[in-house]
Amino acid sequence: MLSGKPADILVGGACTFQLPPDPTCASRARSLLAATMRELHLPPGLIDDAKLAVSELATNALNHASSPWFRGMALPELWVWSRTHPASELVVSVFDAHRELWPVNTSTELLDDHGKGLAIVAALSSCTGAHWSRARFRTSCEGKRVWFALGLSAPWPMADRIVPPAAAACRLSEVLQARGIQVSRRTDDAGISILAAGGLNVWVEPKAFSWRTGQGYVQQPLIDLHETAEHIVSQLEAQR
Repeated sequence: MLSGKPADILVGGACTFQLPPDPTCASRARSLLAATMRELHLPPGLIDDAKLAVSELATNALNHASSPWFRGMALPELWVWSRTHPASELVVSVFDAHRELWPVNTSTELLDDHGKGLAIVAALSSCTGAHWSRARFRTSCEGKRVWFALGLSAPWPMADRIVPPAAAACRLSEVLQARGIQVSRRTDDAGISILAAGGLNVWVEPKAFSWRTGQGYVQQPLIDLHETAEHIVSQLEAQR
């Protein structure tokens, strides 16, 4: 199952795919990601790195999905979007519905049997991480997202596109509600939209989304719609 098109990624959208809970999971993830990146005209070397990295994440997700107590829950998912902050990058995530099993990188040696997969992913990407999240195809299902980002040699073609704040507020509200989060919207005296999303206030200012975390206020450019939405989902899930 597919949601979104590769062309959407250039304008702040995302591509999401369900992955099979069987031995073809990793190969399917490689194929889907490679096809998406080719449509974005990304270089072959970067595509090769992405295929190897996503294969490691999909294999981990399959191992969790194969657990007897896991059956009947959401299928693993592959998510792809772009971001302009902190750098121009392609963000690739694999979701699985097991919140109790987290990837552990216990060694920086690529040939070490412990944590080898994560070390490979870290070596191939500009950054990587794992956060609580929820499924996109089955939004009532909680889980985790393991991700990596690939740095690009040039900015995205539409990275400097001006996004009207009102349109950004509406779109973020739609994306969050599609993730199963209740959202209400109001406008303050300065004309700035404020979204109340699951108890978290998000300000939609002329150039950026902003909200408060435990470390203070953070900002994300309006074009980085799905990066923003995922940060918000992760923060809300961590508070559960």
